[in-house]
Amino acid sequence: MSSRGSSAARGLGELSSTLRAAMSVLHLGPELELPVDDVVGQCVAVLGIRGSGKSNTAGVILEELLSIRFPLTVVDIDGEYFGLREKYELLVAGGEGGDVALERATAGEIARLSLKESLPVILDVSGLLTDEREALLLDYLTSLWTVAGTLRAPYMIAIEECHEFIPQGTRTPLKEVVARIALRGRKRGLGAIIVSQRSAKVEKDVLTQAGLLFLHRVVHEADMRVYEELIPWRRVETKEAVASLGVGECILISQSTPRKVRIRERHTFHGGYTPTFVPVQSAKVLQVRERLVQSLGKESYDPPSGQEEFPWEEEFDQPPVMAPLSRGEDPGNDEDLPGPVMKKLERIVRRVERSSVLHRRMLGFLVSREPRAYSARDLAAWLDCAEAAILAEPPTPLVELGLLFQERTSRGMFYRATLRTYVEEAFAPFAQELGSSGLHQILSHLRRELGGRLAPERNVAYTP
Repeated sequence: MSSRGSSAARGLGELSSTLRAAMSVLHLGPELELPVDDVVGQCVAVLGIRGSGKSNTAGVILEELLSIRFPLTVVDIDGEYFGLREKYELLVAGGEGGDVALERATAGEIARLSLKESLPVILDVSGLLTDEREALLLDYLTSLWTVAGTLRAPYMIAIEECHEFIPQGTRTPLKEVVARIALRGRKRGLGAIIVSQRSAKVEKDVLTQAGLLFLHRVVHEADMRVYEELIPWRRVETKEAVASLGVGECILISQSTPRKVRIRERHTFHGGYTPTFVPVQSAKVLQVRERLVQSLGKESYDPPSGQEEFPWEEEFDQPPVMAPLSRGEDPGNDEDLPGPVMKKLERIVRRVERSSVLHRRMLGFLVSREPRAYSARDLAAWLDCAEAAILAEPPTPLVELGLLFQERTSRGMFYRATLRTYVEEAFAPFAQELGSSGLHQILSHLRRELGGRLAPERNVAYTP
């Protein structure tokens, strides 16, 4: 078939899909059906406290869109949406059992293929720390926006805990992209489903412009004030109506008209309740995965068994001074370092030696695996100690010193070494004298010293 014939066939296929979607309705509840046209290109807000049925509502909307093969991306903060694979064909990027690794370097390509192949994607960012997550999502959503400007095909983006990405009163590059999609994405075919348990913390300009609102129960006074601005009822009526909402019930505002509705339960399971689910890869998912692998020149991603993988690259550190050493390159002899530098190194080592045995073992282990992050649970397994010991005695002195970084995520507390950044900052006064090779000598020296306190190998009898 000629290229012109192929283009015509593809165009007819896309037209057929568009017509099929236009004639479809979303079956959201026993007495609630919405035409797909009322959702396409809209900003859909799903709000409510934890346990009100908010996440179920978002899941039901996604199920209905997937049932008509509507392309979309789910930004999965807590690793709970992979249960959609029980019934629907989609690509899972990141997380345990993902089809492809989720890295900043690959984010834009995944977004491009998702749009061009009309393949739904779940971005499981639950294992990433805040800075990596925001950098990756910025690249991913920017790529979606750019490609959508050319394709102009219907596409939805669902974002859980959106108050973390479009916070009221704060400006960030990621917030600008998310707000742009929510407010101006319609012309490019883009729509957004924003989900949050804290209405007052979400950018008001986005909420007030939402075409559809599913308002579940709230109790906080600040959140209630937001509802009072959104619902065209008297304040007393609004408070009474919201307070009377049961689990799964909400006030739906469509075309400026509010009404109380009940949302059906999800057909697929909630991922948070079934962590052992093993997804089955469909033919199209496998095909797109191979295209990703080929286009990026990487080996296939094989998630490790029993251990979380954090595929952060050195490029995230973006060292301003040190260039990477070539494989096998000798960083030099410590005797070449100036006396003041050696004295500073000795002081650092002595300070670390004053730390507890547990903290030194944690530091040695994380330094040897920098920049990978580990949860307290995984560290306990590798160090062959009780998780409670790490939680009861966090390495706060080493974090304050700048050798370790810690962050609490939905999956608990995570730690990673920041030795490279520490060397660049602590030895900045010597940078001009030492040059890149001298800073590498310092880094190598500290890695040998601190790595000498490396923990024993993992207890193979332990199964995380």
